[in-house]
Amino acid sequence: MDISREQIVDRVKVCMEELTPDWNGTFEQTEGVSIDDYIDGVIDEQLHFLLMTAPVAMLPVKEVGNIYQARPRPDGSGRITLDESVIRPVYLHMQGWKVPVTRFIDERHPLYELQFNRYTRGSATKPVAVFTQDGQGNKVIDYFSLSLSTTTHSPASLLCILAPEEHAASFDIDPLLIDMLCYRCAAAVYNIMGNKPMSDIMLSHIAL
Repeated sequence: MDISREQIVDRVKVCMEELTPDWNGTFEQTEGVSIDDYIDGVIDEQLHFLLMTAPVAMLPVKEVGNIYQARPRPDGSGRITLDESVIRPVYLHMQGWKVPVTRFIDERHPLYELQFNRYTRGSATKPVAVFTQDGQGNKVIDYFSLSLSTTTHSPASLLCILAPEEHAASFDIDPLLIDMLCYRCAAAVYNIMGNKPMSDIMLSHIAL
């Protein structure tokens, strides 16, 4: 569903008015800033959070396997360096794998340390992929593993959630996520106002 930035602002104000009908005048008297500006200022951050955490079935995904090149390591593992537009990967199928990876782990996962042992790491039949950062802060996927005889590593398919354009005028959002986004924006604005109890109430309306 396509929804404009202005429509989101209006819906957030409706959410806030549900419990505090006189909030607008009080806010502008104490802060001297338009409530619309505060809501607009939190939209991108709160949408980014939803894109990081919401179920994949509710999110737009894009095929980017033809954009990125893999860097193989001698042990059959490799790395794909992503750019800042990628919020998170959701599907990776390297050429030579029997099955894809649809659940990415991080460095805290129990399987992570096992990837550095040739006998316990992932394989073409049971691959493992780690979504993490390199020493320069770049987003990367470390994948394990391919056959040692495979010298060229290429993604057959890589699906990712991408960040919308910053300050975009409109967004394509699943209808089920729109109310969640608006309540999160309302909660963020209440935090700006220093009203944590109302912020908590707004967050209590969210269920994934």
